[in-house]
Amino acid sequence: MMNHRGLLSRRAILRGTGVCLALPFMESLAPRHLQAAPATATRLIYWHIPNGILHDLWDPEGTLLDPAKPPASLAPLAKAGLFGDINVLTGVDNLAGYPEGPGDHASGMAAMLTCVAPRKSVDNYELGISVDQVAAATLGAFTPRPSLEIGMSGGGGSGNCDNGYGCAYAQSISWSDERTPRSKETDPKKAWTWLLGNEDASMSVEQRERIKRGEKSVLDYLVKEAGRLSPKLTAEDRQKLEQYLTSVRTTEKQLDSGVATAACQAEVAPENSKSYDTRMAAMLKVMEFAVRCDLTRVITFSLGNAFGPGPMPWVDAGDYHGMTHNMNVNGNPAAVARCIQWEMEQLAGFLTSLKDVPEGDKTVLHNTALLVSSEVGEGAPHDHDDMPCLIAGNGGGGIATGRHLHYSPEDGKARSLAGSRNRDNRTRALEIPNTNRMANVHLALLQAAGVPATSFADSNQLIGGLLTT
Repeated sequence: MMNHRGLLSRRAILRGTGVCLALPFMESLAPRHLQAAPATATRLIYWHIPNGILHDLWDPEGTLLDPAKPPASLAPLAKAGLFGDINVLTGVDNLAGYPEGPGDHASGMAAMLTCVAPRKSVDNYELGISVDQVAAATLGAFTPRPSLEIGMSGGGGSGNCDNGYGCAYAQSISWSDERTPRSKETDPKKAWTWLLGNEDASMSVEQRERIKRGEKSVLDYLVKEAGRLSPKLTAEDRQKLEQYLTSVRTTEKQLDSGVATAACQAEVAPENSKSYDTRMAAMLKVMEFAVRCDLTRVITFSLGNAFGPGPMPWVDAGDYHGMTHNMNVNGNPAAVARCIQWEMEQLAGFLTSLKDVPEGDKTVLHNTALLVSSEVGEGAPHDHDDMPCLIAGNGGGGIATGRHLHYSPEDGKARSLAGSRNRDNRTRALEIPNTNRMANVHLALLQAAGVPATSFADSNQLIGGLLTT
């Protein structure tokens, strides 16, 4: 899953009776050199949807998003009153996702957040650091956990997963460096416990049993300890601590109760399980909790690995990946559309949960930039020319929302070269300057969040028009 680094001493931890609880960054307790933290806690979230989209049902008309006339796939966002909180970018390329020969899903998955063409190999990986880890190197200094990697399908597989591309490419969107994929947690309860820094707590058997039975919360062992911090905190930090402890208790009860508990225990998500949608809801709660309580400011979330997530019976859909192939022959466009629309319904619920939380005179959503994309543009052609690119939130104020931003390449040569799926041609394509590349989007979002980056992967400038300054 995530890198199990110890919590640094500058991050406060409550300890009591063998239980520990990591706290969000509080300026009152920070060393002097860290007390100049950014006034606004800007979060970056990267949300992967498998198998691309259907442009006819995704691309808006005009330059402003009209909630009265939404594309079918984006209708859930319009219905939730979120069209004023998002931007849809069309025409954005990620040519690094084109493979050598076949292998678009794994190659595109690897390139989604790295914008680097992966070496075609089963086990001799060569890629690059992903943008979330670039962000975590800066934003992670102010939170208990530098980043959170979670998903609906597990990783850690080995061997050939996609026409000569190793499984790490097909299962990981987050990479620490060119050879090290970051594994993701698929169990919401484990992710939640890890966020709190409590996975190694030396609780007694009796304590664990009482917590399991619901007789005592983890917090019951820590409330007294929280009291001793109060005199050291500013009024703002005291309020943050109170909100945080309340949120921990609420989330703890939800994840420990009812049918959701059984659905959250699987080590690796069964893609053909009716519990997928239940577990998805728990994952969204974990992310909302992590963001709202400032436990991390960088999250990657994948709704499935390459080819995933399999059948989706709750929307009356068969194998999602299979249906996207040969759409005009044996595909099922209506079912694919239902899958994408369901994914956007989940996104709408998550964004609403962030919008409902005030933060200063704004909201948590305002202070977030969330990027939705995929490993391919559309599933049938397996293209990487016009990628799904939806950005939610204002990034702390640096992004104006409610817009459709369309980009066109200066010429079609780069797309043509990369689309040949020839290694040398792909290299030549990536050397052609283009303003519409995904790396330029990533660079813009890094800068919006206050990360001091001047380039990323093959970026040559910021994507035009996204940032307000």
